[in-house]
Amino acid sequence: MKKVPLVITLVTAYLIVYQLAPHIGINDNIIIGMFLLSPFMVISMVYVILKYGEPSKHTFDERFYDDWDYTRNGKEELDTV
Repeated sequence: MKKVPLVITLVTAYLIVYQLAPHIGINDNIIIGMFLLSPFMVISMVYVILKYGEPSKHTFDERFYDDWDYTRNGKEELDTV
């Protein structure tokens, strides 16, 4: 579903703007408001990922990183035993 990458992008952009806010001259009251809103943004992102995300097709022993075709160290030794 295309909703997950969109939510991740929006929340990440929000948090980057929050981090840059003091340096680009945003009012302190807005920064405090962004600080108070940020946990809800992260919680909503986690909810969307858990609800609409696709589970991995590989186990942790098969692949350490799911987005990269990497065989976990020691996997070869386990297969030969």
